[in-house]
Amino acid sequence: MAASPPAAFIFDLDGLIIDTESLCIEVAQQVLAQHGKVLTKEAQRTALGKRPLDCWRDVAALLGLDVPAQQLFDQTEPLLEQRWADVRPLPGARRLLQHLSDCGAKVAIATSTSRSTFGKKLSKKPWLQELFQASVCGDEVTNGKPAPDVFAEAARQLGVAASSCLCFEDAPSGVEGAVAAGMRVVVVPSLVEAADEFKAISQEQAAASGKGGVVQVLPSLLAFDPTIYGLPPFGDLVEGVIPLDPVFTIGGTVVKGFGRGSKELGIPTANVDADSLRHSIAEAVTGIYCGWASIGGSSEVYKMVMSIGWNPFYNNTEKTAEPWILHDFDEPFYGKEIRLLVCGYVRPEANFTSLEALVARIHKDGEVSKAALSHPQLQRYSVEAFLQPAAAAAAAAGGVEGVAEPEEALVARIHKDGGVSEAALSHPQLQRYAAEAFLQPAAAAAAAAAAAAAATAAGGVNGAAEPEVVAVAASG
Repeated sequence: MAASPPAAFIFDLDGLIIDTESLCIEVAQQVLAQHGKVLTKEAQRTALGKRPLDCWRDVAALLGLDVPAQQLFDQTEPLLEQRWADVRPLPGARRLLQHLSDCGAKVAIATSTSRSTFGKKLSKKPWLQELFQASVCGDEVTNGKPAPDVFAEAARQLGVAASSCLCFEDAPSGVEGAVAAGMRVVVVPSLVEAADEFKAISQEQAAASGKGGVVQVLPSLLAFDPTIYGLPPFGDLVEGVIPLDPVFTIGGTVVKGFGRGSKELGIPTANVDADSLRHSIAEAVTGIYCGWASIGGSSEVYKMVMSIGWNPFYNNTEKTAEPWILHDFDEPFYGKEIRLLVCGYVRPEANFTSLEALVARIHKDGEVSKAALSHPQLQRYSVEAFLQPAAAAAAAAGGVEGVAEPEEALVARIHKDGGVSEAALSHPQLQRYAAEAFLQPAAAAAAAAAAAAAATAAGGVNGAAEPEVVAVAASG
């Protein structure tokens, strides 16, 4: 039991409940490239959790970019606002919020996002809007994070003392603000590099000090245990595995990894190429997962268990996804397409004292995954269209993305294409074509008349039908 059960639960939004961080990083990279700069890990960390103008001011200062924050904001906002509605919830967010709602807990959102953007981000997520009683946005308080204003106001709206709240945050600036408000804080870092900055104290220490503090650092909301805070346990486990809502998919190419799977571990894992992994899941997503896999042009579907992360035992410096397909294959399948549908969470990443302990745990994860995937609740995903070769090809072309809500995913892809195009057309190499004479009304009319006259003389046009089409043809 907790030293004192929370009177309310306060959540950040971006990078904790929904994966806006991946989108923001993508767009920021595009905009900075136009100014000859690169978005570094340090710059990403500096930006986390802050209001947009504060974010750009600090990033520009860090990178030595002599461009006003307002100008950078004006460049990024059109690219972002087209796609806000389609950002995905992060693993465990819906599960935890629904559990708190079922328990009758008070819940509020405390975000640096402006009120207008907040509405756009939630516009296609009615389920999320039903799971909190109050929300405070960055443009509704005097000072943004790391100041405590937004957290204090959220507690006030819920009618509770800030010191009696448990806050969930992913960013250093947000953690600082919540602690300053006197709240106990559970940190789920959205950047792995930031995890070591947070040192947890006991709940008893936080309660005794009256000043709050970080009481837990978790790799994922999926790892949160409500019983520690005096709440009922989750009741959704399937053979010890947490079902994911929503599930997610990864499509990529099998590449050679570190060579440890078969040689050291006796476990033939595959490795997904880094680009596919980067575009499929948020940086914050780590852990051991289970689901379904298919390879190349085959329609056969297999059970799999997969490690996503940095593998603490080996101290990897690059994030990897290593699925162990629970089937005996006659030969390796390097270079082939791999399709992974991830529907269950087995456990967080962990370090081990010996290679033998690691191998034993991997085999246990495999057995747990086999049992869970045999349950109807997870077995039903084995027939999803994404796992079939044709569906995977359509996904790669932008026709299907993921299992749930393919139409929404298509819209997201179209907006992404628009954002990429808008950024590219801002580059001088392509922007110069904006001044072409043909794009002016007089030139277009002249081109149309010339094309129509030529076509009439050749006998190809009877009269002056479809001058717009002729003009376009003449320009090509």
